[in-house]
Amino acid sequence: MNWMKENYFIALFLGLNIVFMVTILISNTLSTEEDYQIKIEHGDSLWELANKFGADEPQEAWINKVMAMNNLQTAQIKAGDTLVIPQVKENYHLDYGTEIAGDGK
Repeated sequence: MNWMKENYFIALFLGLNIVFMVTILISNTLSTEEDYQIKIEHGDSLWELANKFGADEPQEAWINKVMAMNNLQTAQIKAGDTLVIPQVKENYHLDYGTEIAGDGK
């Protein structure tokens, strides 16, 4: 106890570090990505789904990932099947377009 009185700044620093580490651990465990389940419609193909849902990675890589997630041996899918696909990460960008004085909207 005497040590803490003499070195309160070190104890405070260590305590804040512990709180910070616990906060990081909790936030990482709560941010787990969930996968989507989609129902295959007539005419759907993995290539079309890769174009629609796999925007941030190459089509072949996305298709291979989906095939592995669903234990598919081939890229053939049937209407009515349900596939698990990776979650799509959405990027939100604010549009600060250039406006000229007097432009009306």
